[in-house]
Amino acid sequence: MVSWSRILNPSLLLVPQSVYQDVSTPQQASVEQYNVIKYLGGSAPYIQREGYGISTNFPNTCSIEQVQMISRHGERFPSKGDGVAFEKVLTKFQNYGEFKGDLSFLNTYQYFVTDSDYYEKETSPENSKGPYAGTTNAFRHGVYFANRYKDLFNGETLPVFTSNSGRCFQTANFFARGLLGDDYDDDDGDGAGGADGAGGADGAGGGTKIKYVVIDEDPKMGANSLTPRYACKNLENNANLDLIASYDKTYLQDILTRWQVDNPSLDLTLDEVSSLFLWCAFELNVRGQSPFCLLFTNDEFIKSGYRNDIVNYYQIGQGNNLSTTVGSPMVEASLKLLQEESDTKTWLFFTHDTDMEFYLSSMGLINPESDIPVDHVPFPNPYNAAEQFPQLQEHIWKVYCGGQKYIRFIMNDAVVPFPGCSSGPAFMCALDEFVSIVSDRMSKVSFQEQCNASGPLQLTFFWDYKQQEYNAPLIDQ
Repeated sequence: MVSWSRILNPSLLLVPQSVYQDVSTPQQASVEQYNVIKYLGGSAPYIQREGYGISTNFPNTCSIEQVQMISRHGERFPSKGDGVAFEKVLTKFQNYGEFKGDLSFLNTYQYFVTDSDYYEKETSPENSKGPYAGTTNAFRHGVYFANRYKDLFNGETLPVFTSNSGRCFQTANFFARGLLGDDYDDDDGDGAGGADGAGGADGAGGGTKIKYVVIDEDPKMGANSLTPRYACKNLENNANLDLIASYDKTYLQDILTRWQVDNPSLDLTLDEVSSLFLWCAFELNVRGQSPFCLLFTNDEFIKSGYRNDIVNYYQIGQGNNLSTTVGSPMVEASLKLLQEESDTKTWLFFTHDTDMEFYLSSMGLINPESDIPVDHVPFPNPYNAAEQFPQLQEHIWKVYCGGQKYIRFIMNDAVVPFPGCSSGPAFMCALDEFVSIVSDRMSKVSFQEQCNASGPLQLTFFWDYKQQEYNAPLIDQ
Protein backbone atom coordinates (compact mmCIF):
# COMPACT_ATOMS: atom_id res chain seq x y z
CA MET A 1 0.00 0.00 0.00
CA VAL A 2 1.56 3.29 -1.13
CA SER A 3 0.98 6.13 1.29
CA TRP A 4 -0.54 9.43 0.19
CA SER A 5 2.66 11.24 1.05
CA ARG A 6 4.45 9.26 -1.65
CA ILE A 7 1.95 9.64 -4.46
CA LEU A 8 0.66 13.18 -3.98
CA ASN A 9 2.81 16.17 -4.85
CA PRO A 10 3.31 17.97 -1.51
CA SER A 11 2.89 21.33 -3.26
CA LEU A 12 -0.79 20.45 -3.82
CA LEU A 13 -1.59 20.07 -0.12
CA LEU A 14 -3.31 22.76 1.92
CA VAL A 15 -1.63 21.38 5.04
CA PRO A 16 2.01 20.75 6.00
CA GLN A 17 3.42 17.24 6.10
CA SER A 18 3.02 17.41 9.88
CA VAL A 19 -0.65 16.61 9.26
CA TYR A 20 0.32 12.98 9.75
CA GLN A 21 1.30 13.79 13.33
CA ASP A 22 -2.12 15.25 14.03
CA VAL A 23 -4.06 12.00 13.73
CA SER A 24 -4.12 9.05 16.09
CA THR A 25 -2.97 6.55 13.45
CA PRO A 26 -0.59 8.31 11.02
CA GLN A 27 -0.07 5.13 9.00
CA GLN A 28 -3.77 5.26 8.07
CA ALA A 29 -3.98 8.98 7.41
CA SER A 30 -5.50 10.38 4.22
CA VAL A 31 -4.92 13.91 3.00
CA GLU A 32 -7.18 13.76 -0.08
CA GLN A 33 -9.53 16.35 1.44
CA TYR A 34 -6.66 18.86 1.50
CA ASN A 35 -5.78 18.62 -2.19
CA VAL A 36 -5.93 22.19 -3.47
CA ILE A 37 -7.07 21.04 -6.93
CA LYS A 38 -10.47 20.15 -5.41
CA TYR A 39 -11.08 23.86 -4.85
CA LEU A 40 -9.88 25.36 -8.13
CA GLY A 41 -12.97 24.83 -10.26
CA GLY A 42 -11.53 22.54 -12.91
CA SER A 43 -8.84 24.96 -14.11
CA ALA A 44 -5.99 23.14 -12.38
CA PRO A 45 -4.47 19.73 -13.25
CA TYR A 46 -6.45 16.52 -13.53
CA ILE A 47 -7.77 14.96 -10.33
CA GLN A 48 -9.51 11.64 -9.85
CA ARG A 49 -13.14 12.01 -8.86
CA GLU A 50 -14.16 10.93 -5.37
CA GLY A 51 -15.87 7.58 -5.81
CA TYR A 52 -18.08 5.16 -3.91
CA GLY A 53 -15.76 2.18 -3.60
CA ILE A 54 -17.11 0.51 -6.76
CA SER A 55 -14.41 -1.16 -8.82
CA THR A 56 -13.82 0.28 -12.28
CA ASN A 57 -13.40 -3.31 -13.52
CA PHE A 58 -16.54 -4.98 -14.82
CA PRO A 59 -17.76 -8.34 -13.45
CA ASN A 60 -16.18 -11.48 -14.92
CA THR A 61 -19.59 -12.58 -16.19
CA CYS A 62 -19.92 -9.44 -18.31
CA SER A 63 -18.36 -8.27 -21.55
CA ILE A 64 -18.05 -4.74 -22.92
CA GLU A 65 -19.88 -4.21 -26.21
CA GLN A 66 -19.27 -0.49 -26.65
CA VAL A 67 -17.45 2.38 -24.99
CA GLN A 68 -18.06 6.08 -25.51
CA MET A 69 -15.54 8.55 -24.16
CA ILE A 70 -16.07 12.28 -23.98
CA SER A 71 -13.06 14.32 -22.97
CA ARG A 72 -12.09 17.92 -22.58
CA HIS A 73 -8.64 19.11 -23.48
CA GLY A 74 -5.71 18.52 -21.16
CA GLU A 75 -4.00 21.01 -18.86
CA ARG A 76 -3.59 24.39 -20.50
CA PHE A 77 -2.39 27.95 -20.23
CA PRO A 78 -4.85 30.75 -19.37
CA SER A 79 -7.23 32.03 -22.01
CA LYS A 80 -6.41 35.29 -23.73
CA GLY A 81 -9.05 37.03 -21.64
CA ASP A 82 -7.64 35.72 -18.38
CA GLY A 83 -4.17 36.63 -19.63
CA VAL A 84 -5.18 40.25 -20.10
CA ALA A 85 -6.57 40.32 -16.55
CA PHE A 86 -3.46 38.66 -15.09
CA GLU A 87 -1.12 41.07 -16.88
CA LYS A 88 -3.06 44.03 -15.51
CA VAL A 89 -2.55 42.71 -11.98
CA LEU A 90 1.09 41.92 -12.77
CA THR A 91 1.65 45.54 -13.80
CA LYS A 92 0.28 46.67 -10.43
CA PHE A 93 2.67 44.30 -8.68
CA GLN A 94 5.64 45.50 -10.73
CA ASN A 95 4.84 49.16 -10.05
CA TYR A 96 4.23 48.73 -6.33
CA GLY A 97 7.76 48.76 -4.97
CA GLU A 98 9.02 46.45 -2.24
CA PHE A 99 6.58 43.91 -0.88
CA LYS A 100 6.68 42.58 2.67
CA GLY A 101 5.14 39.65 4.51
CA ASP A 102 3.23 37.01 2.56
CA LEU A 103 3.69 38.95 -0.67
CA SER A 104 7.47 39.33 -0.43
CA PHE A 105 7.94 36.63 -3.08
CA LEU A 106 6.67 39.18 -5.61
CA ASN A 107 9.93 41.12 -5.29
CA THR A 108 11.64 38.48 -7.45
CA TYR A 109 8.66 36.77 -9.07
CA GLN A 110 8.74 35.92 -12.79
CA TYR A 111 5.40 35.55 -14.58
CA PHE A 112 4.68 31.94 -15.49
CA VAL A 113 3.52 32.74 -19.05
CA THR A 114 6.81 33.52 -20.76
CA ASP A 115 5.29 34.10 -24.21
CA SER A 116 1.85 35.58 -24.88
CA ASP A 117 1.49 33.15 -27.79
CA TYR A 118 1.03 30.42 -25.17
CA TYR A 119 -2.37 31.78 -24.11
CA GLU A 120 -5.12 29.25 -24.98
CA LYS A 121 -2.51 26.57 -25.67
CA GLU A 122 -2.18 23.13 -24.14
CA THR A 123 0.80 22.73 -21.83
CA SER A 124 3.54 20.48 -23.15
CA PRO A 125 7.15 19.58 -22.26
CA GLU A 126 8.22 22.22 -24.78
CA ASN A 127 6.35 25.16 -23.25
CA SER A 128 6.10 24.23 -19.56
CA LYS A 129 8.35 22.82 -16.85
CA GLY A 130 5.91 21.16 -14.46
CA PRO A 131 4.78 17.53 -14.15
CA TYR A 132 1.27 18.20 -15.50
CA ALA A 133 1.82 18.74 -19.23
CA GLY A 134 -1.54 18.40 -20.95
CA THR A 135 -0.08 16.59 -23.95
CA THR A 136 1.76 14.11 -21.74
CA ASN A 137 -1.32 13.39 -19.65
CA ALA A 138 -3.40 12.91 -22.80
CA PHE A 139 -0.83 10.39 -24.04
CA ARG A 140 -0.93 8.55 -20.70
CA HIS A 141 -4.71 8.40 -20.76
CA GLY A 142 -4.50 6.94 -24.25
CA VAL A 143 -2.15 4.20 -23.03
CA TYR A 144 -4.51 3.44 -20.14
CA PHE A 145 -7.51 3.35 -22.47
CA ALA A 146 -5.73 0.91 -24.78
CA ASN A 147 -4.96 -1.43 -21.91
CA ARG A 148 -8.65 -1.56 -21.00
CA TYR A 149 -10.39 -1.50 -24.36
CA LYS A 150 -7.96 -2.56 -27.09
CA ASP A 151 -10.13 -5.54 -28.05
CA LEU A 152 -12.86 -3.10 -29.10
CA PHE A 153 -10.89 -1.38 -31.86
CA ASN A 154 -8.17 -3.74 -33.04
CA GLY A 155 -7.77 -3.80 -36.81
CA GLU A 156 -10.04 -1.01 -38.00
CA THR A 157 -9.98 2.66 -38.90
CA LEU A 158 -10.93 4.32 -35.65
CA PRO A 159 -12.69 7.70 -35.90
CA VAL A 160 -11.65 10.35 -33.39
CA PHE A 161 -14.12 13.23 -33.21
CA THR A 162 -12.86 16.58 -32.00
CA SER A 163 -13.89 20.21 -32.11
CA ASN A 164 -11.56 22.38 -34.15
CA SER A 165 -10.18 24.05 -31.04
CA GLY A 166 -6.42 23.73 -31.33
CA ARG A 167 -6.02 22.37 -27.81
CA CYS A 168 -8.91 19.92 -28.18
CA PHE A 169 -7.38 18.55 -31.38
CA GLN A 170 -3.95 18.38 -29.77
CA THR A 171 -5.39 16.40 -26.86
CA ALA A 172 -7.10 14.03 -29.30
CA ASN A 173 -3.86 13.61 -31.22
CA PHE A 174 -1.72 12.78 -28.19
CA PHE A 175 -4.44 10.52 -26.81
CA ALA A 176 -4.47 8.62 -30.10
CA ARG A 177 -0.68 8.31 -30.05
CA GLY A 178 -0.85 6.82 -26.57
CA LEU A 179 -3.70 4.59 -27.68
CA LEU A 180 -1.74 2.96 -30.51
CA GLY A 181 1.83 3.52 -29.32
CA ASP A 182 4.47 2.64 -31.91
CA ASP A 183 1.68 1.45 -34.22
CA TYR A 184 0.19 4.94 -34.50
CA ASP A 185 -0.92 5.88 -37.99
CA ASP A 186 -3.62 8.20 -39.27
CA ASP A 187 -5.56 7.95 -42.46
CA ASP A 188 -4.02 10.98 -44.17
CA GLY A 189 -0.53 10.95 -42.72
CA ASP A 190 -0.54 14.48 -41.35
CA GLY A 191 -3.28 14.72 -38.74
CA ALA A 192 -6.12 17.06 -39.57
CA GLY A 193 -7.11 20.69 -39.77
CA GLY A 194 -3.61 21.74 -40.73
CA ALA A 195 -2.13 20.30 -37.54
CA ASP A 196 1.20 18.50 -37.54
CA GLY A 197 -0.10 15.14 -36.42
CA ALA A 198 2.07 12.88 -38.56
CA GLY A 199 4.35 10.10 -37.49
CA GLY A 200 3.81 6.63 -36.15
CA ALA A 201 4.26 3.30 -37.82
CA ASP A 202 2.57 1.87 -40.88
CA GLY A 203 -0.54 0.36 -39.37
CA ALA A 204 1.07 -2.53 -37.49
CA GLY A 205 -0.49 -4.12 -34.43
CA GLY A 206 -3.69 -5.15 -36.13
CA GLY A 207 -3.73 -2.36 -38.71
CA THR A 208 -5.72 0.17 -36.68
CA LYS A 209 -5.54 3.66 -38.13
CA ILE A 210 -6.86 6.94 -36.77
CA LYS A 211 -9.27 9.09 -38.75
CA TYR A 212 -9.64 12.58 -37.29
CA VAL A 213 -13.11 14.05 -37.72
CA VAL A 214 -12.69 17.76 -36.95
CA ILE A 215 -15.99 19.52 -36.25
CA ASP A 216 -16.24 23.28 -36.67
CA GLU A 217 -17.22 25.26 -33.55
CA ASP A 218 -19.01 27.79 -35.75
CA PRO A 219 -22.73 28.40 -35.01
CA LYS A 220 -23.53 27.41 -38.60
CA MET A 221 -23.09 23.77 -37.51
CA GLY A 222 -26.30 23.98 -35.49
CA ALA A 223 -26.93 20.75 -33.57
CA ASN A 224 -24.37 18.84 -35.66
CA SER A 225 -21.60 19.94 -33.35
CA LEU A 226 -19.53 19.12 -30.29
CA THR A 227 -20.16 22.72 -29.18
CA PRO A 228 -23.91 23.19 -29.79
CA ARG A 229 -24.06 26.09 -27.33
CA TYR A 230 -22.73 28.38 -30.06
CA ALA A 231 -25.83 27.70 -32.17
CA CYS A 232 -28.21 28.40 -29.27
CA LYS A 233 -29.10 32.05 -29.83
CA ASN A 234 -31.23 32.22 -26.69
CA LEU A 235 -28.46 31.01 -24.38
CA GLU A 236 -27.20 33.80 -22.13
CA ASN A 237 -23.46 33.65 -21.52
CA ASN A 238 -23.94 35.40 -18.19
CA ALA A 239 -27.18 33.90 -16.95
CA ASN A 240 -28.37 34.29 -13.35
CA LEU A 241 -25.89 37.01 -12.45
CA ASP A 242 -28.20 38.22 -9.68
CA LEU A 243 -28.06 34.85 -7.93
CA ILE A 244 -24.32 34.54 -8.39
CA ALA A 245 -23.74 38.08 -7.12
CA SER A 246 -25.65 37.34 -3.91
CA TYR A 247 -22.97 34.91 -2.73
CA ASP A 248 -21.03 36.27 0.26
CA LYS A 249 -17.66 37.53 -0.99
CA THR A 250 -16.47 39.22 2.19
CA TYR A 251 -13.67 36.66 2.33
CA LEU A 252 -12.05 38.54 -0.57
CA GLN A 253 -11.97 41.77 1.45
CA ASP A 254 -10.54 39.84 4.40
CA ILE A 255 -7.72 38.59 2.17
CA LEU A 256 -6.94 42.07 0.87
CA THR A 257 -7.03 43.56 4.37
CA ARG A 258 -4.59 40.90 5.58
CA TRP A 259 -2.12 41.73 2.81
CA GLN A 260 -2.47 45.46 3.41
CA VAL A 261 -1.20 45.11 6.97
CA ASP A 262 2.31 44.67 5.55
CA ASN A 263 1.65 46.44 2.24
CA PRO A 264 -0.65 49.37 3.07
CA SER A 265 -0.54 50.95 -0.39
CA LEU A 266 -1.61 47.78 -2.20
CA ASP A 267 -4.45 48.74 -4.53
CA LEU A 268 -6.29 45.69 -5.82
CA THR A 269 -9.97 45.32 -6.59
CA LEU A 270 -11.82 42.37 -5.09
CA ASP A 271 -12.17 40.88 -8.58
CA GLU A 272 -8.39 41.05 -8.92
CA VAL A 273 -7.97 39.32 -5.56
CA SER A 274 -10.36 36.62 -6.75
CA SER A 275 -8.39 36.20 -9.99
CA LEU A 276 -5.34 35.09 -8.00
CA PHE A 277 -7.07 31.79 -7.19
CA LEU A 278 -7.26 31.21 -10.95
CA TRP A 279 -3.64 32.34 -11.26
CA CYS A 280 -2.73 29.64 -8.75
CA ALA A 281 -4.55 27.02 -10.85
CA PHE A 282 -2.95 27.87 -14.18
CA GLU A 283 0.51 28.24 -12.71
CA LEU A 284 0.14 24.70 -11.33
CA ASN A 285 -0.56 23.55 -14.89
CA VAL A 286 2.59 25.22 -16.18
CA ARG A 287 5.10 24.97 -13.33
CA GLY A 288 3.65 22.33 -11.04
CA GLN A 289 3.63 24.75 -8.13
CA SER A 290 2.71 28.36 -7.46
CA PRO A 291 3.51 30.80 -4.65
CA PHE A 292 0.03 32.24 -5.14
CA CYS A 293 -1.44 28.98 -3.86
CA LEU A 294 0.25 29.69 -0.52
CA LEU A 295 -1.51 33.02 -0.04
CA PHE A 296 -4.90 31.69 1.04
CA THR A 297 -6.28 29.78 4.00
CA ASN A 298 -8.15 26.50 3.69
CA ASP A 299 -11.43 28.28 4.40
CA GLU A 300 -10.74 30.80 1.65
CA PHE A 301 -10.05 28.05 -0.87
CA ILE A 302 -13.31 26.35 0.09
CA LYS A 303 -15.30 29.58 -0.26
CA SER A 304 -13.68 30.48 -3.57
CA GLY A 305 -14.14 26.95 -4.89
CA TYR A 306 -17.82 26.98 -4.05
CA ARG A 307 -18.23 30.34 -5.77
CA ASN A 308 -16.90 28.64 -8.92
CA ASP A 309 -19.43 25.86 -8.44
CA ILE A 310 -22.26 28.38 -8.17
CA VAL A 311 -21.18 30.01 -11.43
CA ASN A 312 -20.99 26.64 -13.17
CA TYR A 313 -24.31 25.40 -11.86
CA TYR A 314 -26.36 28.52 -12.58
CA GLN A 315 -24.80 29.33 -15.95
CA ILE A 316 -24.12 25.88 -17.45
CA GLY A 317 -25.71 23.26 -15.18
CA GLN A 318 -29.34 22.65 -14.27
CA GLY A 319 -29.57 26.09 -12.69
CA ASN A 320 -29.74 27.41 -16.25
CA ASN A 321 -33.16 26.69 -17.75
CA LEU A 322 -31.63 25.93 -21.15
CA SER A 323 -28.96 23.47 -20.01
CA THR A 324 -30.98 20.35 -20.86
CA THR A 325 -31.82 21.82 -24.25
CA VAL A 326 -28.27 22.83 -25.15
CA GLY A 327 -26.87 19.40 -24.32
CA SER A 328 -29.70 17.49 -25.97
CA PRO A 329 -28.20 16.97 -29.47
CA MET A 330 -25.17 15.18 -28.04
CA VAL A 331 -27.28 13.20 -25.55
CA GLU A 332 -29.68 12.05 -28.26
CA ALA A 333 -26.72 10.95 -30.38
CA SER A 334 -25.23 8.99 -27.47
CA LEU A 335 -28.55 7.24 -26.91
CA LYS A 336 -28.77 6.31 -30.57
CA LEU A 337 -25.24 4.87 -30.55
CA LEU A 338 -26.01 2.81 -27.44
CA GLN A 339 -29.08 1.28 -29.07
CA GLU A 340 -27.44 0.46 -32.38
CA GLU A 341 -25.42 -2.56 -33.38
CA SER A 342 -22.36 -1.23 -35.18
CA ASP A 343 -18.97 -2.47 -36.31
CA THR A 344 -17.51 0.54 -34.51
CA LYS A 345 -17.34 -0.26 -30.80
CA THR A 346 -15.23 2.70 -29.65
CA TRP A 347 -16.45 6.28 -29.89
CA LEU A 348 -14.06 9.05 -28.86
CA PHE A 349 -15.00 12.73 -28.81
CA PHE A 350 -13.03 15.74 -27.55
CA THR A 351 -14.51 19.13 -26.68
CA HIS A 352 -14.51 21.73 -23.89
CA ASP A 353 -15.52 21.40 -20.25
CA THR A 354 -18.47 23.75 -20.83
CA ASP A 355 -19.88 21.44 -23.49
CA MET A 356 -19.26 18.37 -21.34
CA GLU A 357 -21.17 20.03 -18.52
CA PHE A 358 -24.13 20.78 -20.78
CA TYR A 359 -24.02 17.18 -22.05
CA LEU A 360 -23.87 15.48 -18.65
CA SER A 361 -26.37 17.88 -17.12
CA SER A 362 -28.76 17.29 -20.01
CA MET A 363 -28.40 13.54 -19.56
CA GLY A 364 -29.15 13.83 -15.83
CA LEU A 365 -25.95 12.25 -14.50
CA ILE A 366 -24.57 15.12 -12.43
CA ASN A 367 -27.64 17.02 -11.29
CA PRO A 368 -28.22 17.59 -7.56
CA GLU A 369 -31.67 16.90 -6.17
CA SER A 370 -32.36 20.61 -5.80
CA ASP A 371 -30.76 23.91 -6.75
CA ILE A 372 -27.56 24.52 -4.85
CA PRO A 373 -27.68 27.29 -2.23
CA VAL A 374 -26.09 30.70 -2.79
CA ASP A 375 -26.30 31.93 0.82
CA HIS A 376 -23.87 29.43 2.34
CA VAL A 377 -21.41 26.67 1.52
CA PRO A 378 -23.17 23.29 1.87
CA PHE A 379 -21.45 20.24 3.31
CA PRO A 380 -21.16 17.94 1.49
CA ASN A 381 -20.96 20.00 -1.66
CA PRO A 382 -23.38 18.46 -4.20
CA TYR A 383 -21.79 20.13 -7.24
CA ASN A 384 -17.99 20.25 -7.16
CA ALA A 385 -16.96 21.37 -10.65
CA ALA A 386 -13.29 20.59 -9.99
CA GLU A 387 -14.10 16.91 -9.48
CA GLN A 388 -16.68 16.71 -12.26
CA PHE A 389 -14.84 18.58 -15.01
CA PRO A 390 -11.09 18.44 -14.51
CA GLN A 391 -8.86 18.07 -17.51
CA LEU A 392 -9.68 14.96 -19.58
CA GLN A 393 -12.34 12.29 -19.55
CA GLU A 394 -15.52 10.37 -18.83
CA HIS A 395 -16.48 6.94 -20.20
CA ILE A 396 -19.85 5.31 -20.87
CA TRP A 397 -19.81 1.52 -21.12
CA LYS A 398 -22.42 -0.61 -22.85
CA VAL A 399 -22.06 -3.97 -21.11
CA TYR A 400 -23.60 -7.38 -21.79
CA CYS A 401 -24.19 -9.52 -18.69
CA GLY A 402 -26.10 -12.79 -18.60
CA GLY A 403 -28.41 -11.98 -21.48
CA GLN A 404 -29.07 -8.39 -20.36
CA LYS A 405 -27.54 -5.09 -21.46
CA TYR A 406 -26.46 -2.43 -19.00
CA ILE A 407 -24.61 0.86 -18.99
CA ARG A 408 -22.00 2.19 -16.63
CA PHE A 409 -20.44 5.62 -16.22
CA ILE A 410 -16.84 6.21 -15.24
CA MET A 411 -16.11 9.84 -14.47
CA ASN A 412 -12.44 10.66 -14.04
CA ASP A 413 -11.45 7.15 -12.96
CA ALA A 414 -14.36 6.64 -10.57
CA VAL A 415 -17.62 4.75 -11.12
CA VAL A 416 -20.69 6.98 -10.83
CA PRO A 417 -24.03 5.10 -10.74
CA PHE A 418 -26.77 6.71 -12.78
CA PRO A 419 -29.22 8.45 -10.40
CA GLY A 420 -32.25 6.29 -9.68
CA CYS A 421 -31.00 3.39 -11.78
CA SER A 422 -28.31 1.23 -10.19
CA SER A 423 -29.92 -2.16 -9.47
CA GLY A 424 -27.91 -4.09 -12.07
CA PRO A 425 -24.66 -6.02 -11.55
CA ALA A 426 -21.97 -3.84 -9.94
CA PHE A 427 -24.57 -1.06 -9.58
CA MET A 428 -25.06 -0.69 -13.34
CA CYS A 429 -28.23 0.61 -14.99
CA ALA A 430 -30.24 -1.58 -17.36
CA LEU A 431 -29.88 -0.15 -20.85
CA ASP A 432 -33.60 -0.14 -21.61
CA GLU A 433 -34.35 1.63 -18.32
CA PHE A 434 -31.63 4.20 -18.98
CA VAL A 435 -32.95 4.84 -22.48
CA SER A 436 -36.47 5.29 -21.08
CA ILE A 437 -35.34 7.76 -18.39
CA VAL A 438 -33.20 9.88 -20.68
CA SER A 439 -35.63 9.75 -23.61
CA ASP A 440 -38.29 11.14 -21.31
CA ARG A 441 -35.97 14.06 -20.47
CA MET A 442 -35.30 14.66 -24.17
CA SER A 443 -39.01 14.62 -25.03
CA LYS A 444 -39.47 17.79 -22.99
CA VAL A 445 -37.01 19.93 -24.96
CA SER A 446 -36.63 21.22 -28.51
CA PHE A 447 -33.19 22.47 -29.53
CA GLN A 448 -34.55 24.32 -32.56
CA GLU A 449 -37.44 26.07 -30.82
CA GLN A 450 -35.99 26.79 -27.38
CA CYS A 451 -32.62 27.87 -28.72
CA ASN A 452 -33.96 29.65 -31.81
CA ALA A 453 -31.26 27.66 -33.58
CA SER A 454 -30.53 27.58 -37.27
CA GLY A 455 -28.43 25.10 -39.20
CA PRO A 456 -28.66 21.31 -38.86
CA LEU A 457 -31.18 20.19 -36.25
CA GLN A 458 -29.53 16.87 -35.36
CA LEU A 459 -26.07 15.54 -34.71
CA THR A 460 -25.19 13.38 -37.72
CA PHE A 461 -21.40 13.28 -37.96
CA PHE A 462 -21.19 9.96 -36.08
CA TRP A 463 -23.00 8.39 -39.03
CA ASP A 464 -22.02 10.43 -42.09
CA TYR A 465 -18.32 11.15 -41.46
CA LYS A 466 -17.32 8.60 -44.08
CA GLN A 467 -19.39 10.31 -46.76
CA GLN A 468 -18.98 13.94 -45.69
CA GLU A 469 -15.64 15.61 -45.06
CA TYR A 470 -15.33 17.16 -41.60
CA ASN A 471 -11.95 18.87 -41.64
CA ALA A 472 -12.43 22.31 -40.09
CA PRO A 473 -9.29 24.45 -39.75
CA LEU A 474 -7.95 24.65 -36.22
CA ILE A 475 -8.68 27.77 -34.19
CA ASP A 476 -6.84 29.31 -31.28
CA GLN A 477 -9.35 28.77 -28.49
